[in-house]
Amino acid sequence: MKSKFALIALSLQKVNRQHIQLALTVISLALLVIGVGAPSDGGGTR
Repeated sequence: MKSKFALIALSLQKVNRQHIQLALTVISLALLVIGVGAPSDGGGTR
């Protein structure tokens, strides 16, 4: 039972690391797109 639990924990660690890397990449790309498309500040006047 312990070895089965250890195997599951190890596989979850590996998947978790890959998911975190993917999420950070997607967030970075989304922030880059938002930053590129952001309008410039007009000084508060319309």
